[in-house]
Amino acid sequence: MGAFKIAKTVLKSAFKKPATLMYPVVEREWQERTRGSIDIEAEKCILCGICSKRCPADAINVDRKGGKWEIHRMQCVQCGECVEACPKKCLEMNPKYTEPGAEKVIDIVDVEVKKPAPKADKEDGKKNDDKKTDSNAVEASDDDKLVCDLDACVYCGLCAKTCPCDALEVDRKAKVWKVDDDACVKCGACVDKCPKKCLSIGAPSDTAASENEEAEQDAEPVAKSVPVVDEEKCVYCNMCANECPSEAISAEIDNWTLEEEKCVSCGACVDVCPADALTMETVK
Repeated sequence: MGAFKIAKTVLKSAFKKPATLMYPVVEREWQERTRGSIDIEAEKCILCGICSKRCPADAINVDRKGGKWEIHRMQCVQCGECVEACPKKCLEMNPKYTEPGAEKVIDIVDVEVKKPAPKADKEDGKKNDDKKTDSNAVEASDDDKLVCDLDACVYCGLCAKTCPCDALEVDRKAKVWKVDDDACVKCGACVDKCPKKCLSIGAPSDTAASENEEAEQDAEPVAKSVPVVDEEKCVYCNMCANECPSEAISAEIDNWTLEEEKCVSCGACVDVCPADALTMETVK
């Protein structure tokens, strides 16, 4: 009986394609969402360094001054965290794996350091047309700067903590918000992180500004909002306390407390809560 089974298997295999692939002679067809290696489009990269900070394996190094983007292929775990975090979407996951070898592969990519456009100098004796051209050039260079609506800002400091280039300075007590235009790479990380949505790349349009002014004039004074916890949902993970920019929250086991005097009503704790146990409510 065993011989018949073997013969049956041999006959079936004789009329089927080989189960193995003639690799590397025949290129393999990669399945969708295969995580092989990280590729970069150097033209889009702004050397913000977010990919390096988010990499759990410390496989990526970014030298902004030298214009170098470096990845250690044998150290990369192909998690895709850098691809998701990249604000300019210049990283992508290539389904093809890095070729094996006896030496550690380190790929270094030269990236052009994008510097801000120099401001036009206004010298005495120039023609009026030249002065108009210079003023237009200055205004055009200001269109892509980071702008903050100080009327809406609560000086929580989350933008400064998120900035990969340390280009922001926030002092909540003195009500100071500053940006170093030379250090800022316009990555937009602070814009996405801002809980009050008061940051933007470039000045807001005149229409939007006028609409905001009218809304502020018509709106009634709003009382202060603070986070309130639902103790039945809370898992006391402490994520809200870690995210709070003013250290107003303490989340010990079975003891969640808030110092209302320190709270800046930014709502960052609500956004980060994994159990949806926090809500913003107004207090007198």
